[in-house]
Amino acid sequence: MNLGEFQARRKAEQQAGQPRETGRGEKELLLVKKDLGAIWSRGSRRALLVLLPLTLVLGIPAVYFVGMLLLPVEAGARLPEAIMELLPGYVQGLDCRQGWMVAFTKLICPLLFLCVPVLTAAASASYAFVAERESGTLETLLLTSMDMKAVFTAKVGSCTILSVVISGAAFGVLGAGAIVAEAFAQVPVFFDVEWLILVVLVMPVLSLFSVVFVALIMTRVHSTGESLETMGYLIVPLAALYLAQLTGILRLNGWMLLGGAVALAVADVVLYNAAARAFQPERLFPA
Repeated sequence: MNLGEFQARRKAEQQAGQPRETGRGEKELLLVKKDLGAIWSRGSRRALLVLLPLTLVLGIPAVYFVGMLLLPVEAGARLPEAIMELLPGYVQGLDCRQGWMVAFTKLICPLLFLCVPVLTAAASASYAFVAERESGTLETLLLTSMDMKAVFTAKVGSCTILSVVISGAAFGVLGAGAIVAEAFAQVPVFFDVEWLILVVLVMPVLSLFSVVFVALIMTRVHSTGESLETMGYLIVPLAALYLAQLTGILRLNGWMLLGGAVALAVADVVLYNAAARAFQPERLFPA
């Protein structure tokens, strides 16, 4: 459908005088439920949204923890000084195996965890926006009595909710596995203020950022597969940030994480408004 046909059909639908039995808020809620059901009902989509997080928060940590517990360590071996400087002071009193366990939960697990909201948000947004445009259901939806802003808001909301829920569950899995491994290694529990900031503040705004980023570029991609590739662009800055920490260029702390959460929240507002303005028939269905 080109822009002219879309505008003609929308005008006809509006002139038909369809009754509005529900308010805008109720319609948005119905659309959120519809999008959540559509994304989760497809086996391939559900598998991607479940298996990728499980690989990140269960598969990779499990391999590392088992390796640390089973592999032999030379007597008197110590962590490299560069790594020791990035860890809490109590690590000085731990042996090599215990030190590497703490290093993994403090320096690597946050990156693995933050990849989950990025991947799930980008994937769900690709399905809710780009896949629906490909299948033609987005055109039909926009012909209803709901205005463009309401449709956009509902889709962003459904994708963000799904990403946050999956990410929260992923943290539960990661935390349970880490606690069991730490009990075997006899090291303190990994959860601290920095992890609290990551889970409560950074993760939700990162999910929203990833959703609105995909929504903003949807007019520039031509397929769901092409849209899913944006996950790589979103993960690269995260990986670079944590790799910079491992090389000693910077040391992430609670204040930096708080600042990052605020910066992401500001970016969310800017990208949301830009994506909402671009969510127009002339951009979605060019002539």
